[in-house]
Amino acid sequence: MHIKGKIIGPIGILIIIFGAVTAISGFSELSEIDEFQYVEINNGTLVVDEFTDGFTVYVEYPIVDLNNNYVYDHCEDITITATHSGKWISDYGFNYSEVQDPDPEREVFSYSVSYGNSQCDSYLTAESITYEGKELVRIGEACVGCMKGNTTIVAQDNVSMWIKTNGIAQYAWAGIIGGFAMGCCGICFGIFGLAGGITVGVQNPEHNVTIRKSTQQQEVTIHQTGFNSNITSTMMTEPNYDSIGGGASTQQETNPEEAKENFWDKV
Repeated sequence: MHIKGKIIGPIGILIIIFGAVTAISGFSELSEIDEFQYVEINNGTLVVDEFTDGFTVYVEYPIVDLNNNYVYDHCEDITITATHSGKWISDYGFNYSEVQDPDPEREVFSYSVSYGNSQCDSYLTAESITYEGKELVRIGEACVGCMKGNTTIVAQDNVSMWIKTNGIAQYAWAGIIGGFAMGCCGICFGIFGLAGGITVGVQNPEHNVTIRKSTQQQEVTIHQTGFNSNITSTMMTEPNYDSIGGGASTQQETNPEEAKENFWDKV
């Protein structure tokens, strides 16, 4: 196996393990999330740690508009106030939002009966939920856009509130999805490393063919005539370059089936 395959394969396995741990952690966190983090309180301190999506507040009250003024009665009959000790984000959720300094006097509770609406108009469908045998209706949100700090919330006339922290489930699902994504990437890395690290094809044994250019000695005879001397025969031969290490005799080695290259030699 090529050295690069030996490196990338284990990296893929590590990514798979890390992704599995992240996904399992997300499932565990999701299973431990209660419907409400604060149950039947009429006043208290809500801790804002890492989430800035605020809190959603529910009360036990019928969903009615008995006076027909197009406002739900529970928004008119129940008074809730809240303040926050830490920094906060103005125009939360928009591109032009800005971080603001702490303002302990700023009201951070707003009435709303459904997500995305800052109203209690009766033509809107109010969110409701059955919890431990009680019919609860949404009345509003507290401290949306608040940063790290403590939120003090109070309901007048000792009205009980059920409060959930926004964003917990979304963060847990994000961890699960991220874990699965990392696992898929790890599988791809592992397959890529193992497949690429193995030599593609089987190399055939080398068949070396030696071609030797033969040297021939040619005999040339020169006859001298017309002179007052004995006829002399002279023999000339081509030099034998093999004996002096010359280049007339060449050797060439060829492999009729060239060995296939390794995948990683091209990377």
